[in-house]
Amino acid sequence: MSVEKSIDLTATGPSVEEAVAEAVHRASLTLRGVTGFEVERIDGIVDGAEITYKVLLRLTFTIKEQVHE
Repeated sequence: MSVEKSIDLTATGPSVEEAVAEAVHRASLTLRGVTGFEVERIDGIVDGAEITYKVLLRLTFTIKEQVHE
């Protein structure tokens, strides 16, 4: 039996896919057992001719069974 936890993250990028990938990649640097994500919201930032996408996503990961290694 496993237990999972979810956290909300915000990331930006030149596309929705790159923003999501950045959030998952950065979270994976400090979290083990990432199992999935759900995009909660997509916003856009316009700065002149430049468009940046901002995503809010819920990332899910498995809680370790052992407290101490």
